Amino acid sequence: MKKAALIYFLFITMLPVLGQQGFYGIQNSQRKGMVNALMNPAELNNLSKKVEVTFFSADASLSNNVLSYQDILDDPDQWETIFQNISEPVNLRTDFSIMGPSVGLRIDKWSFGFTSQLKGKADIIDFNPDLGDAIVTESISGNNSQTVLNIPYNQRLNTIGWMELGLMVGTSLIDNDLHALSIGGHFKALFPGTYANLGLDEIQATLVSESDQISLTNATGALNLSYDERWDSNNGNAFDQNLWQGLSPNGFAMDLGVNYQLRTFGRTFLNTGLSIKNLGSMTAPQDQITRNYSMNIPQNEFFRIDNLEGDVADIEQQLIDSGYFTIDRESSLTKINLPQLLAAYVEFSPVKQFQVSLYAQKRMANENGNQQLSGPDLLVLTPRLILGKLEIYSPWMQHQVAGLTGGFGLQYGGFFVGSHSLVTGLIADSNRADVHAGLSWGFGRND
Repeated sequence: MKKAALIYFLFITMLPVLGQQGFYGIQNSQRKGMVNALMNPAELNNLSKKVEVTFFSADASLSNNVLSYQDILDDPDQWETIFQNISEPVNLRTDFSIMGPSVGLRIDKWSFGFTSQLKGKADIIDFNPDLGDAIVTESISGNNSQTVLNIPYNQRLNTIGWMELGLMVGTSLIDNDLHALSIGGHFKALFPGTYANLGLDEIQATLVSESDQISLTNATGALNLSYDERWDSNNGNAFDQNLWQGLSPNGFAMDLGVNYQLRTFGRTFLNTGLSIKNLGSMTAPQDQITRNYSMNIPQNEFFRIDNLEGDVADIEQQLIDSGYFTIDRESSLTKINLPQLLAAYVEFSPVKQFQVSLYAQKRMANENGNQQLSGPDLLVLTPRLILGKLEIYSPWMQHQVAGLTGGFGLQYGGFFVGSHSLVTGLIADSNRADVHAGLSWGFGRND
């Protein structure tokens, strides 16, 4: 189990950036396209052209609260002591999203759209640094020591890949020279691929490390393990090869939004909106295996975790044979809850050549739940210089995990490329790295 946990942790830490929508800098652009409608489906009523076609848009990011990239450059060998001198739970979020061919169309007061997206996530949620140091550092050094663990919350390692196909619809309730009010909805069919979760809940234990063994004693707690049975093979590459394996429709979600515009001098002076996103869930494929373990190891009795070997079935049998673990094999299908988010934004354009926008996002569900996908709380301020078709923007984000980051981006017509962390990454330590880019095309004039 020790080796498995270590491998799992290192794998997720080094995983190529994977997960959830994050076009925060570009979504408040004055040019309204399908990327803007992802932020709020009511924006579909504000498309810059009668027809908007997105060929692709991609966003990838990695955020953590432990290491900056300068730390890694200064000491590439620090992985063996990564958890030392850390007092707060370790968090890491990787997000990846590709928006495939998507189209939006305005007809009189109505608007319609079709979206396609491929997404993935791999997260470390509130991982206890004392447990991490005991697993990594002490197992490598082989020193004799004892570590008392008292972790009153659920810590998780979680990853998933899935696809979304969506239909958008919106309508204008008010549309005149001074005001515009519209509503919209985004209704998405979900296609889950590979999913895995490791949750360690309310762990109280003493971890005893000696030169040739690592044991648990005086231990209680709960373990949730959920994984795709297709991983249970001797092929060590099965995970990264099959993150989006076997996609099939098995879930539904929707976004709902409202948008208001104040207009003056023939242009939009103020644009603001409110949306509720990801109302829904998906069910993991039938290949999913979910186990709940309850641990109770009395004081002065020891269970050697370094002896756990073999595949998952072999390890499970060893746990049962020890007498210290009871196992509940869930027979029902595994329901995966999307990160429900409340989002609000305001875009202010005092002159035609300048805009400043503020976007806020708040998670509505507890991300410590074993079947809950994470979504960050964040605040993004984006000043934007507008020179005809050319827009130059600089998003500054306060991220729940990575803290303050600043970036830079360019948009020309329907093409954009940028980052939320480029500026702070170049001039100071940054706990986030990301990039976004996309290409769309619009035609036809709005009446």
